[in-house]
Amino acid sequence: MDLLRFFKRPKKDDIFNKFPDGVLVVSLEGKILDANKKALEMLCCSRIELVGEFFSTYVEGGSNLLNKIISSQKQSVSRAKVRNSEEEVYFEISASRDSEEQKVYVTLRDVSQNYKMQNMVNGQYELARNIIDEKNNYLVNISGEILSNLATIEGFSKALTDGVGGVLIDKQMKYINIINKNAKDLTYDLEKLFTIFRLESNLYQYDFRNFDIVNMLNAIVKQYEHFFAKRKMPFESNFSTLSSRACFLDPSVFEYIVKSILDIFLQNMQVGKVTLSAGNPPVAFLETHEFEGKGELEPSQYVLFEMKASEFLLDEEELNALFEPYSYINKNKRSVGMKLAFVLVKKFIKHFKGDIWVYSKPAFGTMVSFVIPIERK
Repeated sequence: MDLLRFFKRPKKDDIFNKFPDGVLVVSLEGKILDANKKALEMLCCSRIELVGEFFSTYVEGGSNLLNKIISSQKQSVSRAKVRNSEEEVYFEISASRDSEEQKVYVTLRDVSQNYKMQNMVNGQYELARNIIDEKNNYLVNISGEILSNLATIEGFSKALTDGVGGVLIDKQMKYINIINKNAKDLTYDLEKLFTIFRLESNLYQYDFRNFDIVNMLNAIVKQYEHFFAKRKMPFESNFSTLSSRACFLDPSVFEYIVKSILDIFLQNMQVGKVTLSAGNPPVAFLETHEFEGKGELEPSQYVLFEMKASEFLLDEEELNALFEPYSYINKNKRSVGMKLAFVLVKKFIKHFKGDIWVYSKPAFGTMVSFVIPIERK
C-alpha cells in the first residue's frame, strides 16, 4: 500500500490500526508523531509514552537510518530498544518521506527470529559499543591537555599583539590576529565537542540545588547588554510574568543553556534585535506537548523561555539536522561550534525533563523556545 496516499485519506484510524505491521509517523527532526496499535505492541509501550519521543530512543540509528532508507529506497534491519525485553529484538524498517506534510512514514516488522546473522551482529554491536565508550573516555581524559595547549597559543598570540615581543609591523599584526582568532574558535568548538563526549560517557556530574532563577537571568542580561551594545543591537528582556522565582536545577548548566543561545545570536548577527523572555506556560501548551505533572499540571511548575533573533536565519536543512550531533552541513559555512552548542543545549534540557523547539522563517528570524520544570523530576 502507498503510505503517502493512505495518510492523505480522511478517516484513516480504523485501517491504520489493522495494518499487520507496525506503523509510525515521524517528523523530519525525528520525533514520533503517531503510531498504530501494532507498533505500540512491538515497542511495548503506550501511545502517551511513545508520541513525542525521538525515533532514535526506540530504534538504533534514528534519523540517520531513516534518511539512508529513504535515499536508497531499500529496507534495512536495525536493533530495537524494547522495554522489559531480555531478548534481542530486530526490526525490518521501510520509510517514505512526505515533503509536503513534512513527515516520514515508517513501517516496522519484527524479524528477530528470522534474522540469521543475529549473533554476529550482536557481537559486532557490542564491539562497536565498547570502542565508542573507550574513545569517549580517552578524549575526555586528554581534553584538558589539548585545551591547555590551545590556551597557550591564544595567550602568547594575544601577548604579541599587546607588544610583549616588541613592536609588530602591520603584516605581522594581521597574521598574529588570525592565529589568535583561530585559536579562540577552535577552543570554542572543542569545548563543546568534549562536553558531548563527557555526556555520552556518563562522566558528567550535575549539581542540583536551589537558586533564584530571576536573579540568574538578570545577571546574564546585565553581562550580555554590554556585548549587544557594542554591536549597536537592541537587547530586550522580560521576566515579570514568572509566578515563582525559586528553582531547583543545576545553576551552572542552566546558565550555560541561556548563554549558549545568546552566544549563537552574537556570533551570527551583525544587525537586528534580540529578545529574551520567560514566563509560566499555559496548561493547554503543556498538555499539547504531553508534559506530565504530579497530579494536575501546574503552570507554576514550569518555565517557558522564548529567545528570538530578528536577523538570524536557519534554512530547512539546518533545522532538520540541528540536534543531530554528528551530521555535518557545510552549505552556509556555519561554525561547527554553533551546531554543537544546540546539541548540548538540547541534551541538558532533556536531562532536566524539558523540551526545546527552534523556528526560523524569513522576515521573522529565529525563535528558540524551551520549557523546563523548575523542580527536579
